[in-house]
Amino acid sequence: MRTGTMIAALLLTGCVTTRVYDGPPLPASERAIVRADPAVSAGLPVQLRLRQVDGRDISLQTSAVELAPGTHELLVDCRVAESGAVGRFDLEVELAAGAEYRLVATATVRNCEAVQLIRQ
Repeated sequence: MRTGTMIAALLLTGCVTTRVYDGPPLPASERAIVRADPAVSAGLPVQLRLRQVDGRDISLQTSAVELAPGTHELLVDCRVAESGAVGRFDLEVELAAGAEYRLVATATVRNCEAVQLIRQ
């Protein structure tokens, strides 16, 4: 039972959403969500991690961020499990109010070639 509790806690730590704007929380219709991969990759062949948003460091436990709509700078690490290669990508993105987005990689078994943000 104790092992199961520890595994559940570990999985939950990889599913944190962090608010990355000043001021009071915005309602869902007035903010955007950007999702990366959870901190615990569970065998994913490629893992995308948000490192910074607008120059602010993002916690390793964070798998999604809430942002005000508008233009933002994302710093993303893309790790390929098979080769262990890590590529770093700078993205300038325009986010719409009320929208949700996901980071997606174009990768080979050796490295990440590109990262883009797609609207869900």
